[in-house]
Amino acid sequence: MKMLIGALALSLMSATAHTNQLPQTISHSKGEFQLCDKERVSKLWFDIVDVGIYYPSCDTVQHIFDNQTKLLRFAYLREVEGQQFTKGAIEYLEQNLNPQELEYCSEHFSPLNHVYKDVTEGDYYDLYLFEDEGLTLYLNGKHLHDMPSKECHTPYLNVWFGEETMDSQFHDLSKRLKR
Repeated sequence: MKMLIGALALSLMSATAHTNQLPQTISHSKGEFQLCDKERVSKLWFDIVDVGIYYPSCDTVQHIFDNQTKLLRFAYLREVEGQQFTKGAIEYLEQNLNPQELEYCSEHFSPLNHVYKDVTEGDYYDLYLFEDEGLTLYLNGKHLHDMPSKECHTPYLNVWFGEETMDSQFHDLSKRLKR
């Protein structure tokens, strides 16, 4: 009985730690970002990642593909290999973009797709899309890459939110953002 109570306590502490990875606000040198919505993505019985979508103001959100400044935080609940990110990004961009977009943006996407690292429970990626500047990727607050092409930063969201997606839970999150 004591072991069961201990296991439950550890489980609750772990769940609490995960929710702290998606705080209500995140500060960046370019301003404050508010959590506008979130979703836990699971496969079978395994929780994989908590995804939070942040904007400077949630009142201005139109939809995930609006061309506004935003932050996507991916807070991991288990190990994921960097090569899985790379393969998945390439696959879903190829499936979701038209040939012209893909041809134009591929040279911008390639360096970004190859900086993904292995993550473990508690790690988080922050993907900032700055309206007039492009895209910036961080892992646990450490800068990994800048993609200055502002023409390609919104199409990059097709990795998660395109017609073909890794998981329908991304579509659920996207639909809730529409106002």
